[in-house]
Amino acid sequence: MWEPAWTERSQVGKEDERVMTGVIVGVDESESAALALRWAADYGCRRQLGVTAVMAWDYLGQHHLSPDDAFDPRYSADTAAHVLDQLVERVLGADSEVGRAVVLDRATEALDEAASAADVMVIGARGLGGFRGLLLGSVSRHVLHHATCPVVVVRHAARSDGAVVVGIDGSPASLRAAKWASEYASIFERRLIAVYAWHAPVVGQSLDWVLAERGAAEHEAFLRTQLSQVELAELPEPVVVRALEGRAATTILSASDDVASLIVVGARGDRSIGGALLGSVTDQVVRHAACPVAVVQ
Repeated sequence: MWEPAWTERSQVGKEDERVMTGVIVGVDESESAALALRWAADYGCRRQLGVTAVMAWDYLGQHHLSPDDAFDPRYSADTAAHVLDQLVERVLGADSEVGRAVVLDRATEALDEAASAADVMVIGARGLGGFRGLLLGSVSRHVLHHATCPVVVVRHAARSDGAVVVGIDGSPASLRAAKWASEYASIFERRLIAVYAWHAPVVGQSLDWVLAERGAAEHEAFLRTQLSQVELAELPEPVVVRALEGRAATTILSASDDVASLIVVGARGDRSIGGALLGSVTDQVVRHAACPVAVVQ
């Protein structure tokens, strides 16, 4: 039986020296957060890691069980803890062993602190704030740019039997992503698909594509060489290797359509701008994927 990281439900402030480990999941009243909580609980159970649901609040940033609830001038840490309990129970049931922590702070700062020693941070693609129609909320984007642990972004429920698709480009981050993906695929007994995107260069100002210097077979060989540098976990079946012509983000998303339960990518690839914590390919995959996406630092 796995144990929650800790089950303190009273107010947690910045002065609190306890460190949350295991799986941390950001929670609010949004549907996206509910999906993230369900994903985190399943992952924690499979990995035998404690899971802690974290909800940030302040006097103006109150959380309520119904969108019709009025502003409460007496809102307190105990109120927030009760709301968090109810939100967890709505998703996981009254007997859930997921730990709970309410934090008096802005969501970005609270999740930064919570992720400092976490194994994995899980967040919904977007919460209740911001503009409708945004593909990625400001809190989710902040966590992706600042977390030092793998971050899983959940927008849609995962397929129960889908494959794990990992994007490889030869960068150190993508090789770490491959290792993380193989461990996930091994534990969940899923097929692992490794994708490498390549495209022919453009000559001068011409819009005509020229032939790639290496054929498709050589690109596949490059991908296999990259995978050989990673200590992959024991998998239920051999890794499926796909070297596909096209732009990286589009290729990864296309290879994942209707088959993936999870996409895994490195935080930034070998073409990212120096100092950028989140590459453009990763950003596009997170924004448009039809399944959860794990971003590995």
